[in-house]
Amino acid sequence: MATDPGAGQLVWTLSYVALQPPDVSALQAHFEACGGPLRAFTFLDPTDNLLTNSADLTKPPWLSPNTVIIESGLPDPTGGTGAFHVTNGGSAPQQITQTLPTAPVGFQYCFSIYALSANGGTCSLVRSSANTQAASTSPLSPQWSRISSSGALNDAGVGLSVGIDLAPGQSLSLFGPQLEPQLAPSRFRPTYSTAGVYTGAHWAAGELIFTANAPNLFSTSFSIETSVWT
Repeated sequence: MATDPGAGQLVWTLSYVALQPPDVSALQAHFEACGGPLRAFTFLDPTDNLLTNSADLTKPPWLSPNTVIIESGLPDPTGGTGAFHVTNGGSAPQQITQTLPTAPVGFQYCFSIYALSANGGTCSLVRSSANTQAASTSPLSPQWSRISSSGALNDAGVGLSVGIDLAPGQSLSLFGPQLEPQLAPSRFRPTYSTAGVYTGAHWAAGELIFTANAPNLFSTSFSIETSVWT
């Protein structure tokens, strides 16, 4: 990825090798559907955190019910003070959630967060859409551990939500929520008012070129660009 502050642009140069024919067909079909660089599409930065305000669970677009108390400024696993202590003071299960309204639901995603609980127990992370959801439950301990929920939902729509389940009366510490279009979590990247979802991205070339490297194996390189204010 390259930044050009004067022009207000972000440019990603992506290179792929060992592509099989279905991969080539999928890229070519998307390129043609966009009319090359003519029409915009939503691009998910594969190197970034897709969640907005991942550094602050108290700010929008994070949502939590009034019965969930969130304390900030606590010691985190990196040696800083970016962790949060959350308590569900209600008598029913609750969630802390964030929705990405333009994110395609059926992609492969990994939602992860650091968590600890002095009392042990478990914590469930949820990925959901209007039609389906998946949850992964992990054990907690008094030491920080990174828990995650990974996979693709069976839904072709847009509007992906992620959430942290809190049992009635549950209290735990959280740090570093991250959503990425990957199989497993990578290094935590804090975000603030912007994140890695770009709704106004364009192909930056008028032609998509593939090179045959071996029988049924191809390579290609291309650029995607977007204005930083999109």
